[in-house]
Amino acid sequence: MSGTIPAPVRATITVLGVGNTIMADDGAGLELLRLLSLARPDAQVEYVDGWTGGMELVPVVQEAGRLLILDAVAGRVPGTVVHLTGDQIPRMLSAKLSPHQVGLLDVLTAARMLGHEPEQIEVVGIVPELVDLSLGLSDPVTAALPAAVEVAVEVLDRWLAELGTTVPAAGPAPQS
Repeated sequence: MSGTIPAPVRATITVLGVGNTIMADDGAGLELLRLLSLARPDAQVEYVDGWTGGMELVPVVQEAGRLLILDAVAGRVPGTVVHLTGDQIPRMLSAKLSPHQVGLLDVLTAARMLGHEPEQIEVVGIVPELVDLSLGLSDPVTAALPAAVEVAVEVLDRWLAELGTTVPAAGPAPQS
């Protein structure tokens, strides 16, 4: 019996939507996940509702070959669509917008420490107007959903093309 931890089986592409739908615009990542899964259904893409998950998301991150995180992200102008890559991601997650973002930074760090992290990570999000106890998204965030889905579709299409997978013909982004 060896003391090594076996490498997890990797999903090709994982899209992880996070947020809290009872905290107004903090639910933007979950709505993006729903719309993106309708816009780009693909057997090589696993769509995961991470809600406000913390360390229980470590296996999801470890199993992802490529990870696209959908979330509400800190910024100045509500409704702005943000696309982050590389070292921009830890900086964004450390600018605590909501409690689950600290959890995501911990999850990414844990996956790295365990030696099983995604080859590529990108974030697509929307700057919130309101993160407070309230149901539904604000008007600026709702208006930004189609543009955010379009950016996320571009990420998926690029990754699928890099993997040699046929990319479906682009159609209009689903309306919220």
